Amino acid sequence: MPLKRPLPALMGGVSLSVLVSVGALAYQHLRTDALEERLLREVNTLTHATHPRPAHVTATQPGTFGEAVASLLPALIQQAREAPALNAAEAATREAVTEGRAPVTDLPSSSREALEHDRQLMRQVLAATHAESGGLPEDLRPLSGPEVSGRDALLQALRHVVDAAALETRLLVSRGDADQAVDTCVDTLALSRELALGGGLLGQRLSANGYGRTWRACADALDAASLGRKRQALSQLTRLHEGFPPVSLTLHEEAVAAQLHAFRDLLSDEARAELPPTWFDAPALPGALSRRLQWRQWVEDADRLMAVADQPAEERRRSLADLETLKGEEYFRHAESPSVRLSPEDVEALALRELRSEALMALVEVDVARAEKGQWPRALPTRTASLMLKPVDETEAQIHSCVQGLMPDPLVVKADGAPALQQVHDVP
Repeated sequence: MPLKRPLPALMGGVSLSVLVSVGALAYQHLRTDALEERLLREVNTLTHATHPRPAHVTATQPGTFGEAVASLLPALIQQAREAPALNAAEAATREAVTEGRAPVTDLPSSSREALEHDRQLMRQVLAATHAESGGLPEDLRPLSGPEVSGRDALLQALRHVVDAAALETRLLVSRGDADQAVDTCVDTLALSRELALGGGLLGQRLSANGYGRTWRACADALDAASLGRKRQALSQLTRLHEGFPPVSLTLHEEAVAAQLHAFRDLLSDEARAELPPTWFDAPALPGALSRRLQWRQWVEDADRLMAVADQPAEERRRSLADLETLKGEEYFRHAESPSVRLSPEDVEALALRELRSEALMALVEVDVARAEKGQWPRALPTRTASLMLKPVDETEAQIHSCVQGLMPDPLVVKADGAPALQQVHDVP
């Protein structure tokens, strides 16, 4: 009869086996070799990425937008620093004038003087959007380095240009120079698109903000422009609309930059040597074991987010809500990457940018159809299902949003030659 092993010894052997198995699984889970290899591969890809997009002008300049604007960046920073600070009342009046809610005669003298000072540099920046390809200067990209203050300052300086150009568009419309106003506003929309091409989430936010700052003055300019300029603008607006980068690419840029910021000290010496020089400094941080788990979680979160980021707006909202529910059901979650997230505000801003872009195209299509056929079309000829046309009478039609809450007030189109002042209304 075989000898029976004592129960405690048997249990001890089982426990040891379980611990070894768990330890082996934990070791495999905590290994970041694959994450390191993937990160280096993605850094190399994004660092050398190009940003082709449809040019909005036929006579393009060789090279990229980044190359065309690079020499202007020091002057832009200086101009933004020297810009006179407006008090709350002056800023509100300037915004109301730009958006067409107040007459141009209400514009504060300080704003007129600032625009006179900024005009030459503003026009140089707008001309840079005529480059044959997109892509920001290296200093404006998320992967430019761990120091972000300089990048943020440059992007804000370009936002200052957008604000000045939107006001310039409004002034040109008020003087009756509608075709020239269209030239300015289309270039300004192009600048807003450039900010999204490789500028990360901040670039996307400034891009959406730029459309918000420009589109009302642009709509008035388009409505008042000559028929030939309207037709040309429709082609330009279509090419601008087609050139928006996918949101997933933006999130990819942010995810890679976030990993470099937070985990580059966990890379091997060989891997760190392959990074761009600006990332060589990698101070060692405590908690390496826990941070390796966090790194893996960040990558998994980013992959899930990128998989749904390019869905249509409503479907994307539902998918993002599902992801949040999934996160809530997971145990032992670490702090998330603050930059690799799409907030409800981001989702709404990007959806509104798309809707505004579509609305400008729809306005021109309706206006041209009315001029050519002598009556409003029965429906929008544009490709979007987010807008609908409601003729009011022979001289006026309205474009409404089908997406509740995004554009509660209609965009009003006046027939060419109608005596009433052309106005554009939208959310504040």
